[in-house]
Amino acid sequence: MTTRHLPTLALLLALTAPAAFAQLVPVESVTPPERRSFYSRVQGLFDFDLPEIDPPGTVKLIIHPHLGDLVRRDYMRLDGGFRWALNNRFEISPSAVVYFNHGLGGGSDGYGVGIIRLGTKYVIPAWPIPAMETSLTLGVNRPVGHAPVDMTDGLNHLTPAITVQHRSRDHWKWTTFGSVGLDLVTQSGLAGTPVRNQPLDDSVNFTVGAVYDLGQLRYTMSATYATTAWLGDETHNFYYLNPSVLWYVPKKYTFNSKTQWIVGLGARVSWGPDGSEISINTRLRAEITFRQVMEKMRVIKPAEPAKP
Repeated sequence: MTTRHLPTLALLLALTAPAAFAQLVPVESVTPPERRSFYSRVQGLFDFDLPEIDPPGTVKLIIHPHLGDLVRRDYMRLDGGFRWALNNRFEISPSAVVYFNHGLGGGSDGYGVGIIRLGTKYVIPAWPIPAMETSLTLGVNRPVGHAPVDMTDGLNHLTPAITVQHRSRDHWKWTTFGSVGLDLVTQSGLAGTPVRNQPLDDSVNFTVGAVYDLGQLRYTMSATYATTAWLGDETHNFYYLNPSVLWYVPKKYTFNSKTQWIVGLGARVSWGPDGSEISINTRLRAEITFRQVMEKMRVIKPAEPAKP
């Protein structure tokens, strides 16, 4: 552990200490809210773990093919992982990004695993006030193997954060949230290509955002300020705006499948040491809920013949 990380640990303790006091509010004394939509984290469009969790025991397999790689790269990336709600407060979400030559270009990158990720989330309902919820999250992102140089940034990331959300009962379509997080980076020893206006040193980030829920369509907007001034060796400031729209494809378009398909379109507007930049992102993601699948299999399982 280096000396320059001591302030980081102090700030991390300041972020997570409120969780101990959250237990002072009995969960039973809080009126449970009505059932509402679950907002999924969609990498690259909506990169936030809001204080929501699936029913205990639910396992969701998440698959995200990068279809744009067919025209932009000589290889294709495929994100795969799962989200497991261990109980009504805590979930884990390990995942990996694999790559392989798609045969439409002249590259020879081969195939393999390029990135591994691990995320955890602990939800504190009705805190700091009954009308709000809070989540404490910790993420690990690490490049591995012999990934193509332009696939990763070459850095290991450790990202603790605290997020608070509020859902208005009077304006039920709106959800607002705020987040404070850290991005602690170390060199992985692998070559990489950082994106423009990305902190390359330890940084703190502050985010405010909102979700407007129209059922199948969900509009999101977030604004983030990140700085290396408090934790890094040099001072750099970064500003981001991320609007997006997510379409949760209705079951009638997927043959009433249990798989939830999500189609997303968003923009990333950034200002920082590399100047200003606007980029457009698209996403296609599938979520397969194994709890539902297992329940369906039990329903259709033929009855065993009676013993004589």
